[in-house]
Amino acid sequence: MLDSIKDFFKQYGTIGLFFNAFFDGFVLPLPPDFILSALSIQKVNNPTVLAMICSLGSVIGGCIGYCVGRFGGRPLVTKIFPSSKFLDKAEGLFKRFGVWAIVIDAFTPIPYKALTLGSGLMKFNPMLFAIVSFPVRSIRYILVANTASFIGEQLRAEFEKTILLIVIGVIALIFLIVMFKKRLSMNKMPIDNS
Repeated sequence: MLDSIKDFFKQYGTIGLFFNAFFDGFVLPLPPDFILSALSIQKVNNPTVLAMICSLGSVIGGCIGYCVGRFGGRPLVTKIFPSSKFLDKAEGLFKRFGVWAIVIDAFTPIPYKALTLGSGLMKFNPMLFAIVSFPVRSIRYILVANTASFIGEQLRAEFEKTILLIVIGVIALIFLIVMFKKRLSMNKMPIDNS
């Protein structure tokens, strides 16, 4: 099923990429990374331009997902996203990291729609959500598009397999930075000797 969805959007080029990213923000089970990679490899357009088209579609769709979560509530979200595992993880990220959850989500396998729907359910600040989502999604898609363009067609299949390893590496790096900063802030706390 996912291959037929991917093929459907891919046949429409950059317009298909935009709508794949748009629907990924709230309902589609296929992230736009694969189509973005394929279009970048095929040199349909400049990879950074493709990434920005993808980012725009993603954030607009994410805002729709936010509204679905906020105004439709959990009953509607459960119909769209029956597996609560990712939704629970997204809500946990927001409770623990606040706005940084958007940054963390951009580089994790948690579906973006789980974050958009969850942020709406939690009534997160909608302007902050959109303002932070665009640059973060853009960075992710610029990395994906330019890496795919650089690697080329001969390594496309291997790239799709290894993108998860890249994402895990970035997550580990972010986690280590957060833990390091937390440890530094704990060491700077004054000691009460009374």
